[in-house]
Amino acid sequence: MRNLILFWMLVSFSPAFSQNLYDLANSKEFASYLYRSQQYSLASIELERLLFIQPDNDTLRETLVRSYMLNKDYVVSIKRLDSFFPNPREIKKPFDDLFAYSLLADKKTERARTFLSSNETLEPEKRQYYQAFSYLLEQDYKQADKLLSEIPNTNTTLAPLRDLSKEGVSMRHKSGGLAMAMSAIVPGSGKFYTGDWKDGIISLISIGVTGYQAIHGFQVKGTKSAYGWIYGTIATGFYLGNIYGSFTSAKRFNKRQSDRVAQKVDAAFSIQP
Repeated sequence: MRNLILFWMLVSFSPAFSQNLYDLANSKEFASYLYRSQQYSLASIELERLLFIQPDNDTLRETLVRSYMLNKDYVVSIKRLDSFFPNPREIKKPFDDLFAYSLLADKKTERARTFLSSNETLEPEKRQYYQAFSYLLEQDYKQADKLLSEIPNTNTTLAPLRDLSKEGVSMRHKSGGLAMAMSAIVPGSGKFYTGDWKDGIISLISIGVTGYQAIHGFQVKGTKSAYGWIYGTIATGFYLGNIYGSFTSAKRFNKRQSDRVAQKVDAAFSIQP
């Protein structure tokens, strides 16, 4: 903001600008300054004003869309591109690249693929990159891997996506049903299976101790033992909780695996239009 104020002061007192501060040329220069200084939100406001004056100026359109994108206002950048090109088939360079990028950045994967399948102006390498990335964003690693395997290795920009698709395909998952079955047989073992060793040991000890106390109470006083029934109820609760906990532990394990690869996918989306 301080830079913006200084700029206005310089402009206001400069002889070259003092008489025509708000004319078209100076307004464009001001919008360019805002864009270059990475004040994208303010730049978009000024560019919108300029586009009202020159609605068919493609340079202004492109800079406006880039301002929204760089400010991560992907919803707005898509809306503006829709307004510029009501028919997606008419989108031309460089707006084709900006449109595909904005759609994927906003996780509109299906719409991105629909656009890419009908677009004829985008470079083949970029189209392949965006198509593969759309599947990676959906965590459909098999489809991404299949698509990438059909593309020659000459497209080096796809190398990181190939690695991610293969990592996703080979990702290990744990079966919730198997984890429950294991814990039903040996308490805590289902959690060992999912890597949750601490909870597994706690489950094993808790059920073992309360179960032993219940058996001991029944051995001393038979079925009339309040001590046995109390500990038996506690042991049963621990046992059932251990089975259900093994199922949720498997789900947590799978989510951690998926999130880990998904974070890498988001980080890999570094190619700029």
